[in-house]
Amino acid sequence: MFALIDGNNFYVSCERAFRPSLHGLPVVVLSNNDGCAISRSDEAKAMGIKMGQPYYQFKHLERTSRLVCLSANFELYGDMSARMMAIAAGLGPLQEIYSIDESFIGDLDGITDLTRRAHAVRDRILRWTSIPTCIGLAPTKTLAKLCNHVAKDAERKPGSYPAELARVCNWSELPRHIQLDVLQRTPAGDIWGIGKRIAAKLQEQGIQSALDVARLPTAQVRGEWGVVLERTVRELQGISCISLEQAPAPKQQIACTRSFGKAISTLPPLIEAVSEFASRAALKLRSSDQLAGALLVFAHTSPFRPGPRFNKSS
Repeated sequence: MFALIDGNNFYVSCERAFRPSLHGLPVVVLSNNDGCAISRSDEAKAMGIKMGQPYYQFKHLERTSRLVCLSANFELYGDMSARMMAIAAGLGPLQEIYSIDESFIGDLDGITDLTRRAHAVRDRILRWTSIPTCIGLAPTKTLAKLCNHVAKDAERKPGSYPAELARVCNWSELPRHIQLDVLQRTPAGDIWGIGKRIAAKLQEQGIQSALDVARLPTAQVRGEWGVVLERTVRELQGISCISLEQAPAPKQQIACTRSFGKAISTLPPLIEAVSEFASRAALKLRSSDQLAGALLVFAHTSPFRPGPRFNKSS
């Protein structure tokens, strides 16, 4: 058995932990130099603000709809993530920190009353850090991801899934007809490992839901789509193919990129920025005890500004 613990609207939740007055208000956390939305509260999502949407497109809502937009504080988010992960580790003996707000817990076989234990860990995270989470429990990592998705949507989108699956969803406790219903309700594109491009091609062949994907013949999938999708199909069928990674794999790429807060029309500030970012990238490279095989420097104008375009790399 695997568990996936995920912080809800993580960056916004971190801000609300120290500013309780933000609860109930639409809140957006912006990217570096306040370029676009990188985290949204449920209230902000209900207003139609999309992930990655440029700030200037919804800035007016601060005046008309009580929207609160905040600059990102990644040092705070990293600290809060470490606290959340330390508490989440109490659910089971093995842990894989998948991202800043997601953690897989493994080797849960034999733990009695696993759902009750998951609720207890979730309540502890909320009480000790003020971060709301959802937990998915399943015999494969892909199904655990799906159950986490179900636990979230059942709470914030009433009617999308049965209400009793909110917050903590344990696949192994669901009757078979409920499992099939959950798979049928879930679009294929929402499954972990199926991106937009593959989802579009699957849809062209009439494969719409996760249930359709789970029923695909594995031999056909391998021949037509490759081993990655075959692994996803097997995981949806309850066959564990993806193991827990307790040690993160070495990075294949290190990027240091930022947007300027205002238009740059002279060379010195651009040179200063490139030097600063190169130093940061080198620091990350040394800290991971790796060597670089290539270095890429690029600069381009904002795609949202009118006028001449510039886009070069070397």
